Amino acid sequence: MPETENIEDLASRVLFSTSLEDKLRLTRLDADPVEQPVVTSAKPIQTFEGVTPGRPENLHFASNSTVRPALPKTATLVNEHSRGVLLHFFANHELLAAELMALALLKFPDAPPAFRKGLANTLREEQIHTRWYVNRMRQCGIEFGEYPVNRFFWDAVSTMECPLDYVSRLSLTFEQANLDYSCHYAKLLDQVGDRESSAILDRIYRDEISHVGYGLHWFRQWKNSEESDWSALQVNLAFPLSPSRAKGNRTPFNIEGRRAAGFTDEYIKELSLFERSNGRTPNVFYFNPEAENRIACHPRAYHPNNKIKAIINDLEILPAFLARRDDVLLVRQQPSFEHRERLAEAGFTLPEIESLSEDGELSSSNLLLERKVDQLRPWARSPELNPLFAPLTSHSKAPVWDDGYRPLFSKIEQVRQLGQWMGPSYPVKSGDDLINAATELKSQGWAEGIIKRPFSTAGGGMRRISLDEVNTYKNRDLDESTTTEGGLLLEPSHSRVFDFSVQYSLEKGNLRLLGFIEQIIAPSGRYGGSISFPKFCSNLDPELARFLMSQAAPIYDPASPFTDALREWAVSLGYEGPLGVDAYLHRDHQGELALRVACEVNARYTMGRVALELRRQIAPDKGLKMEILRVADLPQNGAPATLVDGRLAGGSIILNELSADTQYAARITVAKQQSDL
Repeated sequence: MPETENIEDLASRVLFSTSLEDKLRLTRLDADPVEQPVVTSAKPIQTFEGVTPGRPENLHFASNSTVRPALPKTATLVNEHSRGVLLHFFANHELLAAELMALALLKFPDAPPAFRKGLANTLREEQIHTRWYVNRMRQCGIEFGEYPVNRFFWDAVSTMECPLDYVSRLSLTFEQANLDYSCHYAKLLDQVGDRESSAILDRIYRDEISHVGYGLHWFRQWKNSEESDWSALQVNLAFPLSPSRAKGNRTPFNIEGRRAAGFTDEYIKELSLFERSNGRTPNVFYFNPEAENRIACHPRAYHPNNKIKAIINDLEILPAFLARRDDVLLVRQQPSFEHRERLAEAGFTLPEIESLSEDGELSSSNLLLERKVDQLRPWARSPELNPLFAPLTSHSKAPVWDDGYRPLFSKIEQVRQLGQWMGPSYPVKSGDDLINAATELKSQGWAEGIIKRPFSTAGGGMRRISLDEVNTYKNRDLDESTTTEGGLLLEPSHSRVFDFSVQYSLEKGNLRLLGFIEQIIAPSGRYGGSISFPKFCSNLDPELARFLMSQAAPIYDPASPFTDALREWAVSLGYEGPLGVDAYLHRDHQGELALRVACEVNARYTMGRVALELRRQIAPDKGLKMEILRVADLPQNGAPATLVDGRLAGGSIILNELSADTQYAARITVAKQQSDL
């Protein structure tokens, strides 16, 4: 029969012994812990600050710089050695759990006796789990301690200050994640024929359900009774922990195991969609499509009209499709659970979504204020962002706005810097300038022109005019606000046959080509949508395809004269970030195809960039069309989205949430042929 000992002796032995055999030695408690009086620890360490568990030398925690083996990939599990390495990871986690449970017993001697009894029994099961793993990995040719072991669990949990911290961090976070890991790997090991290892993981999975259920019971006893389980867990997990750690990484999300542990369906749904970085420093995204308008007014106050307000409110989720799962999107209105669930069912993994306060600022309780962030990535840099992002700039590498960026957003300055690729385009500051520019265009054979404001987006601020009627526009257009912006541009109205954009990223002085996107542009110049196929020229008329590949594409190579000039100008202004070049093919006076290399440069994210990034979620042999439509114009008979291997392969889906007040919708359609889009 095993020896008996009290809870304090058990916990002290498991925590401080430097012998693995001694740490894993099984005993019986010598009295019912519910009746057992509290014994004050006689050990010299009273606060347990800075304590690390006693371990044999080969199981000491590795330093952060130590190279550790990666978790074996699924395909390698047919190899016995790889299975041993996998079990080595799991054994360290089980041993850490036992040591942390021992620490909790010593730290909280005044916790309810029933809690301590349950914790002591759970600790004993963790000892057994560790023994199973150690014995099985030895049969696979691996000794425990043969590889470096990490200390993350210890560092994240050992600073607990009360029993609620313990159940929040260990039971409901790391042990809950093991509901995914143990179930997933039990199945994988069974598939490769390792029945013995699979049986161990299956038994541990069933024990883990009870461990999580135990933690959930006490969590509900101690949390704020007015908060739901989900809200309370978010509140009680201190950074860097978050509910994202309560899920397996790249494993199926185990709904049934969580139900068996006692979680509500509401909690399970919220956790299934929750994302927060588990290690990678996040980028922070924000939707401000009115940036050019604000830049034009700066430093005067800007008041968006109702159309702009509607676009901002309706489409602010679009940067989520530029972001990665570890990033953060700041929103004015949190999307509903139902909408996030619809997007998840369509295969989209959203970033963490954080709501701003009612006054449009980061609330004082926002966790971002405590975190290091990588880059601040608004839709566009603009002056009003400095107050919003000020609390984060101490953590970020790049400024949000500098007045030196202003020329990059001005179409007039773009013509001055890149004129040989953008002309003919004439800046005008007076009525006489306008007449002279029109006369020059007429001498070149043009009958119609386009008037552009220097600061505008998505085709706004444009007007088609007859060059014979310029006088009727001269006084109306050249008002005080226009001259404050630098004047106007007058360009010929080309016979456009194909619009496209070229997407770049400028980072550390290097311009990286991301891809080409076909653009849908109305005769008025208004943006209507973007089309993306795996190959840019697929599905195009052969004449267009040949011209684009042979004559247009080389101009946009990152080492071409055009891109060199673009890069040097942006770098000279201190700018880094997204760059989009809008261009088009048109027919010249002889009816031949001609290229306008750049009709404008967008120093910001664009809808074309969103369409390009959406390709990550599209089946590799399919194309997509993204449109910005008025809700009243949405087709009533669109086919529902279909998935193949978790990626969109057909049909349509609305990316933003529709409500009674929504005016604009971002709709994507997926098909094999462009004619079906």
